[in-house]
Amino acid sequence: MNLVLEKLSKKALIGHRGEPAKELENTLESIERAIEDGADIVEVDIQRTADGVLVLSHDEDLKRSFNVDINIRQARWEDIKTVSTGRYRITTLREALELTAGRVGMFLEVKKPEDALAVAQLVEELKAQNWAAVISFYPEALEALKGRLLTGLVYARPPGMIPEAKKLGCGFVLPKYTLATQKAVDFAHRLRLFVVAWTVNEPERARELFQRGVDGVATDHVELIKKALL
Repeated sequence: MNLVLEKLSKKALIGHRGEPAKELENTLESIERAIEDGADIVEVDIQRTADGVLVLSHDEDLKRSFNVDINIRQARWEDIKTVSTGRYRITTLREALELTAGRVGMFLEVKKPEDALAVAQLVEELKAQNWAAVISFYPEALEALKGRLLTGLVYARPPGMIPEAKKLGCGFVLPKYTLATQKAVDFAHRLRLFVVAWTVNEPERARELFQRGVDGVATDHVELIKKALL
């Protein structure tokens, strides 16, 4: 069984972009901190440089995270590989996968559908199929990977996309926590889909969602939520 599915079957805590409550998001330090604090799965966001290098970043540009006005997708890796702030530097997906190496499950969020195949190729090259899953807001990104890798559909608007996820061959859905209602969770489970709610930073809300039956909760503060659930 894929490690992601194994973790979700036992109720999982997901480090959202690592653990940004403690470290800069989408960096090796953030991933490592999430692991140390007890995350079962770590989620990262992926962008691709103009010359095809997959890097970790939620945004297309580096302004918010590194205070540098550079568009990743228009830049070459050579131009951005030295970008840093304090002890943090821009991280490649390869580095992130090599760091985790099956120690935790991984959610690899494809921010642009056209990057899906490149992500899949790297996962396969590093033999990470057994502990990584590709997630995306874009059905077309997951359609391209159907039957190839474990996938999950992310959504934030009602009425949700549970039937669509099933048609795409996903193993799980990732609704914004407000959409993880009892009715929705039960419906997903009837279709044999796991449910991961995001992004939850309040212990009481996390407890309520797990009581409702969600299989995973994504948080910016792994340590806080982990302690509250013990």
